[in-house]
Amino acid sequence: MQVKPDVAAKTDSSTHWRAAVEERIPDLGSLRRTEPGTWLVGRLGGFLGGGGRIKVLEAMGRSGGLFWGYIPLGARVVPGTSLSRVDCELATLRTAWNVGARYEWHHHVYAARLSGLSVETVERVAKGSEAAEWTDQQRYLLRAVDELHSDRMIHDDTWEVLTQHLTAAQIVDLCMLVGHYEMLAMLLKTHGIEPEPEMWRRGPLRWIRDSDSGDGLAPAWLPRFNRLVINRIAGLTAGNLPPYTMIHHAGRKTGRAYDTPVIGFRRAGLLIVPLGYGDRADWVRNLLAAGGGTATFRRHTHKFANPRVVDAATATALPEPARLFTRVVKVLVADLMDAS
Repeated sequence: MQVKPDVAAKTDSSTHWRAAVEERIPDLGSLRRTEPGTWLVGRLGGFLGGGGRIKVLEAMGRSGGLFWGYIPLGARVVPGTSLSRVDCELATLRTAWNVGARYEWHHHVYAARLSGLSVETVERVAKGSEAAEWTDQQRYLLRAVDELHSDRMIHDDTWEVLTQHLTAAQIVDLCMLVGHYEMLAMLLKTHGIEPEPEMWRRGPLRWIRDSDSGDGLAPAWLPRFNRLVINRIAGLTAGNLPPYTMIHHAGRKTGRAYDTPVIGFRRAGLLIVPLGYGDRADWVRNLLAAGGGTATFRRHTHKFANPRVVDAATATALPEPARLFTRVVKVLVADLMDAS
């Protein structure tokens, strides 16, 4: 089975991480020494993730039924949080970075991508709240996470801005989320537990948000099949009948004119195109290089400018269709001009 590139490798190799040099739990993962139910859940999760096991569960399994007591808290604090998925993953990644827990970081690089974050956004979390491109809400969220880590409280100036963006319930959940992952980091780092080899790079989910295609949501063979078969069929009605839009663009090297049918939408003066095959498709690169192009939908052709690719973190101010699609794939957004 093909193993996809490790998008966490760049940050995983940082000297920032701190943990016991060697794994300190003898025979970690041994069924004989692990609570059976916990061991089984870890193996099932490992199968889905492609790593074969989940070490943090195996560590909990050494303490009898600890995992089963932990589940209600973990389920409420993480998937049950009132925070948005983007804010939850940003806070989790920043916490993992602050405590130097490579295991948490590695897993949530991939979990964040399944919540709509690009590799670029994930890597920007390591730079902290002062990095460019954050919204005010995201900037102060990350600042709050840093303050909870260093001082165990959110400072007054951060609180004043954060309460303009988050509800009281969301701030409560943020405090619990940070504390939860700092607690897990103590277990992981004390016992020298490192990420499972090939986790998220094998198994049933390995092709989701493939980094080689620029976060595409399809197996590698599908884009070629699409060009040879689907595009020719879709091209018969693209630009005339929704949801297909015909994108007109020029080769960035040859200048040759091309027409590419895509699924596209118009909202609030914007052209919105979900990038199911990633942002490295030739037509996307042509538009970005040219700074615009034209699109035909419902038999009308419009010019558009300022094309840009957004993910869930950079689409928060865009109309709902764009925000909705970024939970799964990157989205091309451009400003529509007058019809031609």
